[in-house]
Order: sequence, then C-alpha cells, then structure tokens
Amino acid sequence: MTVPAHNDAVDAWIERAKGHSTINVALRLGFRPKGNAKSIGAEATGPCPRCGGVDRFSVKIKEGLWNCRGCGKGGGDAIGLARWVPHERTFYEAVEFITGEAKPDAAPASEEEKAAIAAKRAKEAAEIDKARAAEAQQQNQFREDERRRCRQLWEHGRPIAGTLVEAYLRHRGVGRIPEGAKLRFHPEMHLRHPSGPGGKVVWTGPAMLSPIAGNDGRFMGLHTTWLDPRLGTPAMPAIDENGKPTKGKLVFVSEDGEVLDVKRSRGTKAGGHLVLAPALDTIFGGPRRLVIGEGIETVLAVWITMVEAGADMRLTAFWSAIDLGNLGGKALESVFHPTLKRPDARGRMLRVRLPGPVPDVSRPERSIAIPETVREVLVLADGDSDRTQVEYTLARATARWARPDLIVRGAWPEEGGDFSDMRMRKVREREAA
Repeated sequence: MTVPAHNDAVDAWIERAKGHSTINVALRLGFRPKGNAKSIGAEATGPCPRCGGVDRFSVKIKEGLWNCRGCGKGGGDAIGLARWVPHERTFYEAVEFITGEAKPDAAPASEEEKAAIAAKRAKEAAEIDKARAAEAQQQNQFREDERRRCRQLWEHGRPIAGTLVEAYLRHRGVGRIPEGAKLRFHPEMHLRHPSGPGGKVVWTGPAMLSPIAGNDGRFMGLHTTWLDPRLGTPAMPAIDENGKPTKGKLVFVSEDGEVLDVKRSRGTKAGGHLVLAPALDTIFGGPRRLVIGEGIETVLAVWITMVEAGADMRLTAFWSAIDLGNLGGKALESVFHPTLKRPDARGRMLRVRLPGPVPDVSRPERSIAIPETVREVLVLADGDSDRTQVEYTLARATARWARPDLIVRGAWPEEGGDFSDMRMRKVREREAA
C-alpha cells in the first residue's frame, strides 16, 4: 500500500474545516430548525436538508452530532454532514465546501475541470435553493392554516360581559373594561401538553382570548389565558400559600409534575401585540400616545388607575406585548449577566447569558413597530423579573423605536411585583376600608 506523503498545508486545511461547527454547516446546507435561538436549546430539529422530511433531522449543538431518522443516516462532525448533503461528496470536496478553499497541493485545474466544478457547484446551489423554497412554501402554508384556525377560535368566543373573564379582571382590580378592548371569553378551550397541535389535551376549560395584531393591524394569531373555574365561588381562596392575593389564573400540574404555563400564544407572535384600549379620538389618524407593557393584566391595571385619576385617555392606546422578549425584540447578541450563575450538568457554576441591550434590526417585521402618529411611548417595566433582563429589554425597545419626534419613557413598579400586583393590593385595601 502506498502511504501518501505528509503535507502540513493539507493537514492545516483539514483542521480548519474541523473547526467549523456542525450546526453552522447544516444552516449553510439549507437546514432550517424550528423555533429561535432561545428555544432551540441543546438540540435543533427540523426538516432534513437532504430528504426534506419534516421533524426528521436534528443536530446536537455542543456535541456536533447530526441525524436524520427518515434516511437512517447520521454522523459526528461537519465534514461528514457536508459529504452527505445535498448528495455524496468526496472527503476533500466536503472540506473545500466548508472552508471555501481549494486543496493546497492540488494541481492547477484545466479549463474542462474548472467548468465541471462550476457546474457541480451550481447544481448543488440550485438543489439547496429548491429545498429552501419548498420548505418556505410549507411553512407559509402552515402559518396560514394556523392563522385560520386561530381566527375561528376567536370568532367562536363570546363578549366578556357577565362571563368569567369579567370576573377575572375584576378580581385583578380592573372593575371596568376599556371601550374597544380586544378580549373575548371561550368556555371550553383545550390546553395541550406539550404545546402545539401534536400535544395531548390535558385540560379543557374557560379562557380569556385576545387576537395578536401585526404592525399593519392584520390578524396574526391568538393569545389565550386559562382561568380558574372556581373564581367567584367559595372554593376559590382569596389568599395563596405565600399570603398574596390569588391571581385567578388556572394552576395546572401535569402527570409528570410539571406546572404548565396557562398563557399560550398560537400563530405568529413575533412583532405582534394585543390591543387592550384603542385611542378613541383619531384626529391625528391614530393614537398620539402609547402605553405598552408585557401582560394584559399589567397594562389594564395602569389603564384603570389612570382613568380613575382623571387622565384624558382619548388620544392614548394601550397595548400588551405578550412577553418581555417580544417587547424588546431580538438582541444583536447575548451577553453575560453581571452577577447570575447557574450549575451545569456537572454541577459547575457558569455565568448566565441573556439577550443584550443592543437590538437586532435586520428583520423589522419581527419587532413591534410604533405608529407614526405616536409622539410619546410609556413602557411598563416588570418588577418581578430579573432587573438586568428588564433593563436590557427596555434598552432594546427604546433604541429600536428611536426617532426625533418620539419620546420613550420607562415606568417601574415596586420591587418584586408588577403594576397588576400593586393594583390588586390597593383595591383590596380600599375594599377593606
């Protein structure tokens, strides 16, 4: 057997290819994982970049392992993946693809060889583009189907007057509902675990609905809050185990002991908002002021408090951003938390990373936009979340919305709570007096 001569340049070239992460190479090959960077976690899953099978392909981020259950093919590095997608390559061809460099000791290619290589690469690029287009079409169709299902659920909802939604908001200290609030009641909404169409229905009961509106006002999806059916009855305790007023939301523990989130969003959430109180006077073509916060209860607590204080609300709109991540939008990069640490699987204390204060403005359609008519924005902070995380969220939102004719201010509740907690406590004190 002839042993090839050692070549330091070739070895270094191969090592450069090995230095590329499997997930990055998979993305270059057309892999589009479900979810976002925050939700992917240790493993990314999605359609296979070779066979296109939905939810068949996965990459373990740290280990670099990849696998397609449909094809029965897998491997442990980026080079092996590049050899397999979109069709079989040689080892050196895979290294060339990853590094973008020709093999260092390769003899100059003839014109015919150059043409063949160019044709091969063009064919590969066309196959990847075709697979991406098919996947995009499939995702768009799924989003449209999900939007249609969400709209049907919203249309089946009832006006909230006299329902558990009205009782729930009154329990939270909101004794009046804003005119034009996009809220409805549904008596039998399914709660699934895990969430999503494939999840098992673990509870069916009363819920508060609110449609998710896009920057253009278009219906994007549906936000659901499941309510405790005992609300308003003697079986509903007024005080929880921590001595605080009960929230009135459903508390549901799955069979495996997991406390389920009873606030869920379906359809498209990124860049969407919930309209809780539209501006009643549109002399300027839209709201002149905007109050925006994380949850429905927080925003309505501020609305009712301002109404009771005699504030003129005719030019002011009140929106819920649904959650902190959607309020601030995507960050340009993650940064280390200044103090927080958490143990890893080996028990080592590692610094926590969180979305930084600088916004990623590359996809504005996935971030909440402020109407052009608005001249002042009041952002409601959340006092029961990590202070640094909230500060970074507000910084991203402020930077994203910055324009010369707009003032953006933040309002902070008491430490350890939110504006809804403050409202509930003051209402209870007033009732007791």
